[in-house]
Amino acid sequence: MKNLVLGFIIILTLSACKHSAKDPETTTIQQEIPTSQDEITKLTVYDRHGDNMDIITNNTKNTVAVRLSGKTYELHKNAENPSFTTADNKYQFTETKYEVTFLQKDVDMVLFHGKKDPSATKMASQ
Repeated sequence: MKNLVLGFIIILTLSACKHSAKDPETTTIQQEIPTSQDEITKLTVYDRHGDNMDIITNNTKNTVAVRLSGKTYELHKNAENPSFTTADNKYQFTETKYEVTFLQKDVDMVLFHGKKDPSATKMASQ
């Protein structure tokens, strides 16, 4: 009888040691998804020919991404004037209350000039 109880305890001990304390099916992985606190605005502007340009402005980082003809241009805020330019000073983006201009500086060529939709910029009348 002692041998049977001893054998039973040995079998239980060996089977208990085979299972790891960290079972991969039961462990939970917690990942924190960082939420962006950036103030981002998106705008699509059309010119008189019907072409469009997408403007994504990040006011927190003072950058603007311009999508024109399948290309994306990343521009940074220029401290000296109110326009956005590239680091190599190749492109310039200027936005006023009603108009948007995107030009290539080294050849003085306007790549896009369009007017904003007046209904999007209109303030509520009082």
